[in-house]
Amino acid sequence: MDRKYKLTYFNIRGLAEPIRWMFRLRNVDFEDERINLDQWPEERQRFTKQVGQLPILLIDDKIELTQVHTVMRYVARELGFNGESELEEARADEAVELVYDLRLCAVAHKDCYTTVNPDIVSHTIFRDFRNEKSISKKVLMRKRLLEYTFPLYFSKFAQFLEDSGGEYLAGPNMTYADLAVANFLDVCEDNINPDILNDFPTLKALKEEIFEIPEVAEWVAQTKTASASGA
Repeated sequence: MDRKYKLTYFNIRGLAEPIRWMFRLRNVDFEDERINLDQWPEERQRFTKQVGQLPILLIDDKIELTQVHTVMRYVARELGFNGESELEEARADEAVELVYDLRLCAVAHKDCYTTVNPDIVSHTIFRDFRNEKSISKKVLMRKRLLEYTFPLYFSKFAQFLEDSGGEYLAGPNMTYADLAVANFLDVCEDNINPDILNDFPTLKALKEEIFEIPEVAEWVAQTKTASASGA
């Protein structure tokens, strides 16, 4: 039976972009409801019973799933992006949890940027950092990320690639972890430093491979055009 999906998230890539990609890669129609960040203080009242958190996946107009990793893993299982074995599933889960850890590492530097949405800062952290006008405030966070945090975690991702044979993070097949890591790396290049992958050629190759997938490339181009037009 074909299911009906509606994904509600902010009008950013953030944490939910890999979910959108999975739908597109499998040619599965879904409603992509986006909430502008400046409208969130008012809009969040709609989601009181979901404890005011996004994303929300509505299935067949009656079943709701919340929490980003729950939604991501459900879609991965439904669409075949969760690995071919229990170990591959676990490795994919591990990589995605590490991506979230990286976001929390950045959130911890709360004195280095100003956020207008403190309750959802884990989703907007790198955008907040980019938009911070004070160069001096950003120095500490950028230094810590570039000299310690990124190398530590990126080395772990690179080891996953080496252990799996060099193409994908969890095994011989692409999983949702590859999408999540590629999206994260691109966000960091855009908002922190475009050279962060210079010392990690295998991660750079993975990111480029994901972004060259026709469905992903088309989606990225469409959403960038929509953002530029104010949509």
